[in-house]
Amino acid sequence: MVFRRLTLHAALAAVSAGLLIAAPASAEGTAKARAYDAPLLITIDELTPGEVPDRGPVVVSGTVTNRDVETWSGISLYPFINAGDCPGCPAPMTTSRELVAAAETDPETVVGNRITDVSASIEELEPGEVAPYSISVPRRLLPVTTPGVYWFGVHASGQSESTPRDDFADGRARTFLPYVPRGPGGVKGAVDTAIVVPLRYRIRYLPSGALAHRQEWADAFDTTGELGGPLAFGSSAIGKPVNWLVDPAVLDAARRLRRGNPPRDLGPESDDAGTEPTDAPSDEAEDETDPTDDPIAQAAGRWLDSVEVQLRDEEVLELPYGDLDMSATPQWLPDLYPIARERTSDVLSAWETPTIPVIASPGGYLDPSALPGIDDDSTLLVTDRMFGRTEFPNGAPVVGDYDGHAVAATSYGAATGGPGPEPRLSAISFRQRVLAEAAVRLTTPGKRHPLIVVVPRDVDIHRAVTFWDGLEADWLHLTTVSEATDRTPTTVDPSSLSYPANQETAELDSTVFHEVSRLINDGRTLQNLLTEAGAVAGDVRDEALAGASYHFRTAPAGDAERLARSRRWIERRLGSVDIKGPPGVTLASADGTFAVTVNNHLNRTVTVRIAATSEDGELTIDVGDEVVLAAGSRTTIPLEAHAKDTGVHNVTLSVTDVDGTELGSSVEVPIRSGQVSEVIWLILGSGVAILFVAIALRLYRRFRGRKKAAA
Repeated sequence: MVFRRLTLHAALAAVSAGLLIAAPASAEGTAKARAYDAPLLITIDELTPGEVPDRGPVVVSGTVTNRDVETWSGISLYPFINAGDCPGCPAPMTTSRELVAAAETDPETVVGNRITDVSASIEELEPGEVAPYSISVPRRLLPVTTPGVYWFGVHASGQSESTPRDDFADGRARTFLPYVPRGPGGVKGAVDTAIVVPLRYRIRYLPSGALAHRQEWADAFDTTGELGGPLAFGSSAIGKPVNWLVDPAVLDAARRLRRGNPPRDLGPESDDAGTEPTDAPSDEAEDETDPTDDPIAQAAGRWLDSVEVQLRDEEVLELPYGDLDMSATPQWLPDLYPIARERTSDVLSAWETPTIPVIASPGGYLDPSALPGIDDDSTLLVTDRMFGRTEFPNGAPVVGDYDGHAVAATSYGAATGGPGPEPRLSAISFRQRVLAEAAVRLTTPGKRHPLIVVVPRDVDIHRAVTFWDGLEADWLHLTTVSEATDRTPTTVDPSSLSYPANQETAELDSTVFHEVSRLINDGRTLQNLLTEAGAVAGDVRDEALAGASYHFRTAPAGDAERLARSRRWIERRLGSVDIKGPPGVTLASADGTFAVTVNNHLNRTVTVRIAATSEDGELTIDVGDEVVLAAGSRTTIPLEAHAKDTGVHNVTLSVTDVDGTELGSSVEVPIRSGQVSEVIWLILGSGVAILFVAIALRLYRRFRGRKKAAA
């Protein structure tokens, strides 16, 4: 292998680091040192057709960029292929594992012979200059006879002031080119191929319930963004089936932005009574915007309108609401998954879009121990890397089954793209990898496996039409996931699946789910408290579901704190309704009445109840019915106490919502009672008896005195 001197790109990087050459100190450093930095950068922007045809030429075109600090001249470009008289060239690839290995080969590795009968030339390229090229390779110059996947690409050879012309390539581009012979004696049938385009994104909220990071949403909606990019890519599949993998929470979040990003609806406010609790300052403005003047609202609207059009008549694979981390959810909060599934997207419902429930992580892994906790019939899209060679020597099953779930293996290899050195996820590199994966499935003896490819987030969307147009081989049948998996399944034992330790470590932890549970519960309480509130409990639930997403695996502590901030926001409002009681109560008997005061410091109407708890259980309180308090008002509530025994009873009085959930405010009241009624009557009776005896004695003595006087 011959190494050229530093190119312009590499030299600038070295100078910026303050050095020219650094010896690698590790295997990682060695790999970086061998990064392909040829002076001429070649791209393959068009490859027609995307296979070796039975007849007709293969036309390859693209650009050549001079990355060097010197001018290059006399540049010749030659196609190459690993067929015919090619000593030392690798054999055609016939398995997915061979494609994986080939994609990782060093770009300098010789993988094919130049075809010198055809070429393109570029007279001169100044440093940084770009020039196009195009080469048509007749079928007779492609000595391909054996079915399989071949190396194909373009070499560039030229000269500069310090580098004379030689036989070494001064730049190269490589890709895969399948050959599937048809006709008599050729390969029959076609491979069912489903292309899955995900629409998923991290959703973060401000404590008020409005969406956070509005500018990041605007960037995501852009045609090169995390939401606009996949949409643009799938939109280019004109007339071809697309499988849309959708987090319904993303659509509802986009609608919230379209409407000006309002906070939670707590009901109508009273302007002249009550005050909202003071919240901690936020790094982001929380004011609701006017959608007609807000560019972010308009971007969200355009994106939603385009999604609505693209989803019509296509297969929509619906993720659990919020894109739950389904490897962790069944372990830490098993009730959350049914909640997420029951939550129907407002947007999808309005569009009347039929959906198919699926579970699919961004990386394709699903913890096998979580499978028993998925108690519906959703389709499981999992990476083929979960089907290890030991347990599955023939690869993943055509279609698997676990307890009523269809288990569909997605192609990890296809999603990684082409072999480089050009961008592996350029439209051509990605397309040729998909075609290559389909070809080896078709030519492999035995049951024909479908090909399911989840489009990676980093795919180049600028030439998406080229990707889709090149999938027109008659041996590739573009279809839906449901059709591709509609065949007799093979039972899959979860214990036989591979789940790497680093995936288990990356799962969301219990702290996140603890906050999710508390936030959902507080949202219900707030809904019960506010008499005229909108769907505040649902809004809070949606926020909690989004907080349990795969997207927050990289920063679970920050995710938990964000959920906690929203919970504290709600608890401050719950605590704004308080209760005051007397310092002590003395009952004249076993029963008696006393009063407490309930204060509503909010500027909204609330409905509450009073709850009473006695420490010793010897005293009960009749707390009465629900109480409605207007904004900023207070009311006095009489309570009846009933003692079972004499003494002092400590009673805790709390203000609750209509379901009896405490709001946070409480007061302890000592109540003294005594069984005194019989004693009082005994004393009164004795007094009356003594009085009558005294009167009788006095009358007796008076009459007796009168008799003596008369005598």
